[in-house]
Amino acid sequence: MEFNLLLWHNLMVVLTVTFVCYLASYRQTILFLIIIAFTLFVGIQFFLQSKGVPIAVIGFSKLLLLLPFGLGALMGFVIMPKITQKRIEHWFTHYINIAVLINIFVMLFTPDGGTYRGIVSRILCIILLIWLVQEMAKVQFQTTEFDRNFFIFNSSPLPWIVCHAVYRMALLSLPTFASSHFLLLEPLTLFVMGILYHLHKKRQKLSFYFGFADTIVVTTLAVVHWFPIPSPFATNGSYKSILQETQWDLIFIPIQLIVFGYGLWAIGKNVFQPKHLG
Repeated sequence: MEFNLLLWHNLMVVLTVTFVCYLASYRQTILFLIIIAFTLFVGIQFFLQSKGVPIAVIGFSKLLLLLPFGLGALMGFVIMPKITQKRIEHWFTHYINIAVLINIFVMLFTPDGGTYRGIVSRILCIILLIWLVQEMAKVQFQTTEFDRNFFIFNSSPLPWIVCHAVYRMALLSLPTFASSHFLLLEPLTLFVMGILYHLHKKRQKLSFYFGFADTIVVTTLAVVHWFPIPSPFATNGSYKSILQETQWDLIFIPIQLIVFGYGLWAIGKNVFQPKHLG
């Protein structure tokens, strides 16, 4: 992919994510209506054009899980009357917990593309999943709240977030994700986490905004991938990696092993640390 085209695409992605971040923070009703409209349009488009092609079905299913059942669910909860929120917040927290854990678990089935880093990624996925469950258990799985309409997820500490970022960068380098659409996923997620932290006047810990940021960025990138932004530049072909798979393995595997060691240490620390009463 040519540099101009890549630059244009990433600039549009940044602007789109910034706009969605603003709506999610201050104009939740507008964003919810946009999500409903996009969902209906995608649904109609899919049923008219897909013809039951398996790859199209998988792509459509993923978009549904992210758009109406991910970011849409958060925005829908925010705009509910407070009395309704109180009535269902316990069940909504369970819904979020299950969605978060399933979202990580399904990454176990990402094709490794015959790479060593793809195999190691599966092990890291299990490590991160166990570690996250431990963190959720520390708060009796009461992991969510809405503070001034900002979604707060309190069970992903910064070390877990960093390890997850490394894990996902290695995952996105696999042949399955050979697309420029995913290049900014991790930088944007961490950037939006910081933006939300400051927009919310630092009322919560920085790491508490990761869940909100990740939902915004992943969902937005999925929509942009489904509806590519037109480019003023001509393209000579699809995105091609500048390195061979063995070279990517040599880059990522040492970093993955560090994450593996730290993850095991964190899990062990959670197992053997004394439990505080009350």
